[in-house]
Amino acid sequence: MSFAIPLPRQIHRRLDPVVRTLAPLLDAGTLTANGELRADLTCRATVDTARRGITAASAVYIAWDARCSCRYVGSVCRQSPTAVGDRLAEHHQHRTEGPARRAGWAVLTVLPVRADAPPRIVQAAEGWAARLLGPLDGAAHPRIDLALPPTALAASIGR
Repeated sequence: MSFAIPLPRQIHRRLDPVVRTLAPLLDAGTLTANGELRADLTCRATVDTARRGITAASAVYIAWDARCSCRYVGSVCRQSPTAVGDRLAEHHQHRTEGPARRAGWAVLTVLPVRADAPPRIVQAAEGWAARLLGPLDGAAHPRIDLALPPTALAASIGR
């Protein structure tokens, strides 16, 4: 049983430059042979769906609302195949913002980051995605160094 949903055209247009920019940092299996994001990396923004359908331990995740507006960009770097779903649960349980997130976040897109990327690189990928998408919610994104684009960050992994 697949938990993926079709990527709406409006989201695809907004996401394409992010995927192209972050490609050197993404897990090798993230993109199809023709360079498109795998279909199973977009699902409904529910904890159960993310836990059952998304298995990335390190990723940048993007929450979209029903109008296909980017609501939130975050990242996770944990040693668990349910890392994204677990992090989404934390967002949903937030004392003040949880109810609005549960109601407003309709679609979740996940960009799995290379398994060998340290947390600082995963956070930098989040910063780049947030810079490109301008999410409506959340302002505590990691700062990026414009002199270290994702290609340079990818080259630094393992050094």
